Amino acid sequence: MLRGRLPKIASKLKTGRMKTRILRPFCCRFCTRHFHCFDEFKTHIYRHKKQIAWKELQKSAYKYQPVCNKNRIYHKKTLAYHGTQITDNQCQYCPKRFTSKSNLTKHVRVHTKEKPYQCEYCQKSFANSSNLTVHIRTHTKEKPYQCKYCENSFARNGHLTRHMRTHTKEKPYECEYCQKSFAQSGHLTLHIRTHTKEKPYQCEYCQKRFSHISSLTVHIRTHTKEKPYQCEYCQKSFTQTSTLKAHILTHTKEKPYQCKYCQKSFSQTSSLNVHIKTHNKPYQCEYCQKCFTQSRHLTSHIRGHTKEKIYQCEYCQKRFGQKNDLTKHIRTHTKEKPYQCEYCQKSFSQNRSLTVHIRTHTKEKHYQC
Repeated sequence: MLRGRLPKIASKLKTGRMKTRILRPFCCRFCTRHFHCFDEFKTHIYRHKKQIAWKELQKSAYKYQPVCNKNRIYHKKTLAYHGTQITDNQCQYCPKRFTSKSNLTKHVRVHTKEKPYQCEYCQKSFANSSNLTVHIRTHTKEKPYQCKYCENSFARNGHLTRHMRTHTKEKPYECEYCQKSFAQSGHLTLHIRTHTKEKPYQCEYCQKRFSHISSLTVHIRTHTKEKPYQCEYCQKSFTQTSTLKAHILTHTKEKPYQCKYCQKSFSQTSSLNVHIKTHNKPYQCEYCQKCFTQSRHLTSHIRGHTKEKIYQCEYCQKRFGQKNDLTKHIRTHTKEKPYQCEYCQKSFSQNRSLTVHIRTHTKEKHYQC
């Protein structure tokens, strides 16, 4: 039925309403929102659970299921593959339906955890033969998919597709909220959460929620104290690869980040960004003509001239002109010592005190006659 309408649909794609129906074919009948991905539509529809009976919700959730296993329709040409009818190949474990028996068989293994395909090199097992084929290439180093623009080759067709977009600048995945486009669907999914404020990943220890699974993984290590990334020079361990990379530069003395104005180099991008601002100081003090890179630094500086003290201690009502001075003062009441020595675990209330203390371990003599 859909095949017969394809020419008409293609001709009407330029009209906004028809474009929405085709590129976002899954429509919620409770709030009329449209979705181009069935997974996103399914997540959304369950939010109406409190409004309607559960059986009715289930019926609604799968009313707009795509008629094949491909659940993303981003391009006009993809519509040609969505012309068959849904069959009765329904999963016995969940409400999902499939167009063929083979697709159903693959899906059922998600529930049964069956992995019939085994690697001859390392005996690792897989649920699908295609996953095994891709895995074997990690042993054989075969990369059959080659970029036509450069010499790079890839083991997976999907990796080649993503790489090709770095040449073509194609960004087929568009945000429905702000029209920003992305080269990968995963990047779009993460971006959409900045609009919806959705945080689907929850910490099992403290119930804090995160929008990215990588952020959750790093956070959990603050509970487990796991530090899987170890320095090859000094065996110090870290919770993140980015922290390890920054640390290794203290050994190699490498400074890969160079200022475009004066060619001065830095080991970290954060240090480079701070430095670049020294070339551009648009905020000038009206009292002493001193210039600043940020308006908040100027505002803080001006209080030194006006003697204004806007920050008040909640314990003794003493006032301060700078917020960090108030923070340091409050610790005299709370006895908090957040800065701990990595050598002897002694703690300090101020970072400056810790820096001086560490020199008693390193024997560093910072000041020279």
